[in-house]
Amino acid sequence: MKKFNILCDADDTIQELMPYWLGELNGKYNLNVKKEDIKSWDIMKAFPTLSEEEVFEPLYRDDFWDTTTPVEGSAYYLKKLVSDGHNLLIVTASNPETFDAKTRKLMEMFPFLKKEQIIRENNKQTVDGDILIDDGVHNLLGGRYKKFLFNQPNNSLFNEKEHDITRVFSWKEIYERISRMAA
Repeated sequence: MKKFNILCDADDTIQELMPYWLGELNGKYNLNVKKEDIKSWDIMKAFPTLSEEEVFEPLYRDDFWDTTTPVEGSAYYLKKLVSDGHNLLIVTASNPETFDAKTRKLMEMFPFLKKEQIIRENNKQTVDGDILIDDGVHNLLGGRYKKFLFNQPNNSLFNEKEHDITRVFSWKEIYERISRMAA
């Protein structure tokens, strides 16, 4: 069985971010933006009445990260991938000021992870790996790895087939695809 170096995004790939972020903004500004309304990476388009500072403010607070939860199935299947002998790195584009709080929460949700397995990197194409699992299209373009696009409303309009990217819809599907590749 082949072993892979698997790179995996955090936000909205293994860690639910958008529901909590939208909850904060909707509550604070009396809005009703839903996850399904976010059709591009540029979240500002969903909040035309707010400033960039207002939209991103929750992400700059340590206590915000305590509210997040794992994406369904992510903890179970990531642990299985590690148990199968694959090397796992969580590669996340994070604010330096809140990276420690986010890392603590990730390690709480995924207790099989070590701190050294969580990397802060905005340019994921510079990290060496065999596979990247990410919901951000911009992270998958140009990399030299097998590319799995984790389906989210923000990437629903992207034509992954034109870029040799595989769209995946669940952690069970990801695990099964990687297991077939490894066999």
